Amino acid sequence: MWLRDFFSRLPNSSKPKKHSLQFLNIAQFMGVLNDNIFKLVVVFLLIDIKGAEEASTILSSVGATFVIPFILFSSAAGVLTDRFSKQRLLVGMKLIEICIMLLAMISFAFKSTWGSYTLLFLLSTHSAIFSPSKYAIIAELVVKDKVSSANGLITSFTYLGTILGTFLASFFTEVTHKNFVLIAAFCCIIGIIGLVAAMKISHTQPQGSDKKINPLFIREIMNTLSFCRTRKHLLIAICGSSYFLFLGAFIQLNIIPYAIEVLHLNDTAGGYLFLSTALGISLGSYLVGKTSKVELGIPCLAAFFIALLSYLLFVFSFHLISVIILLVALGVVGGFFIVPFDSFVQLFSPPEKRGQVIAANNFLSFFGVLLASVTLYLFNKILHLSPSGGFALIGGVTFFLSLLMMARLSDLFFPLIARLTLKYFFIIKTHNENLLEKYPGSILIVMQGTWKKVFFLLSVTSHVHFFIRNESSWRWLLKPFYSIHAMKNTLPCLLDKAEIFSLGKLSHSCIFVKNLSEEGRLQLLLKAKKIYPIYIEVHSEGREIMISFKRNR
Repeated sequence: MWLRDFFSRLPNSSKPKKHSLQFLNIAQFMGVLNDNIFKLVVVFLLIDIKGAEEASTILSSVGATFVIPFILFSSAAGVLTDRFSKQRLLVGMKLIEICIMLLAMISFAFKSTWGSYTLLFLLSTHSAIFSPSKYAIIAELVVKDKVSSANGLITSFTYLGTILGTFLASFFTEVTHKNFVLIAAFCCIIGIIGLVAAMKISHTQPQGSDKKINPLFIREIMNTLSFCRTRKHLLIAICGSSYFLFLGAFIQLNIIPYAIEVLHLNDTAGGYLFLSTALGISLGSYLVGKTSKVELGIPCLAAFFIALLSYLLFVFSFHLISVIILLVALGVVGGFFIVPFDSFVQLFSPPEKRGQVIAANNFLSFFGVLLASVTLYLFNKILHLSPSGGFALIGGVTFFLSLLMMARLSDLFFPLIARLTLKYFFIIKTHNENLLEKYPGSILIVMQGTWKKVFFLLSVTSHVHFFIRNESSWRWLLKPFYSIHAMKNTLPCLLDKAEIFSLGKLSHSCIFVKNLSEEGRLQLLLKAKKIYPIYIEVHSEGREIMISFKRNR
């Protein structure tokens, strides 16, 4: 009850405000800035207290202190996001952030070790609660077509905040001669700027959820993930987003020993090398947000290039300039990997459960951060791999996962490939394409069907599932593909399967007709079942391809 009373007292204006997305971006940017400055300043303070010989232990303990709240409180944060106004929750968290920084001034003045750890834990808890609201509110502030662009902007500035915060922590520590109280005061000013920006965001209404916080948060997370399995591609998007954070954490951890052992640089240079990756992620996130809508085929391609670039870090480990270029490129394709997944999660989560879904995503993501530390230990201490060998192995794992993603997202990946490749070699024209929208869930019949014709069809439409007869013993190779259903059945059975699938009206089902004899038998079956399919004919003349859609033969 006290939370409801608290949020009800916050300023409220039902009048929509202009530039709400920009104010949200400022608020979250300031939060990321404070997180990175404060985390590193705590490291510098503790090293100053305990000595440089304890640096490794301090880095490990500070890292764990910052990550654990995201695991413990992500579920609770999702519940709060769905119960209260997201804008009010953002404002409330910004007020708490300012209070933490005021307390930090006192803790730093007394050089309190436990005070520093406690405040870092509280700041991380604040960020864990802030995060679901930050992402869930995007779908309420912008129209559907702008969600990808908004995510690109937010993700881009998130990594810019990481870069600037990492730099400012070292810069302020040096120019203030380790005056940590003054740095905490600066962080307090950053928090105030973030608060003002949060108050400028348009007020959003609660989604009406009456769900309560469950202390058994693991069960809540599992229930949410189980629910996500019932929503098309939602669980895949969550897993993909989480894998990105695992990759980012692994690169950040592995790049320092890579710099020292392989490139023969110092540890500081390793930190700067990771900043080049973060800069690439910022650039890639901005570009994908500007150039595409929510398209899950893009991460499939991006995963392949992440795998390739990771392996090239092993191949060109002797050349510093090449490594820097590869790390920036790795960051760019990383941006193309993460933004479509985050946008999809926000768009296709039910509004009343969006906060819980994003919270489950956060939980898996930061579990991935912890798993990255375990993976690095496994590679170095158990498998005795060099840091460059670690990049090569993680590239191999990512390549395998890219193939799995391509198969499970085949209804989106293959159309993307068709559009990207065919437009450079052919001029695609269509006739009566509007029939696909007019009759959703129709059965499509490809006349004299071949995979070449199907590829042309995919260049103009997505979400098509193909039902094919395959007598080959290699039929099992097609099973991983989400949109290809290969069966050892007769034509009537095949039509029955396609008809059942089309009842959901989420996708079209497609059947090949190879010859006139088969067309005649299919016509009789369609007439008996009173099914009115859409017939597709593909004609080519030179570089021109005409795809015709007809309701009747």
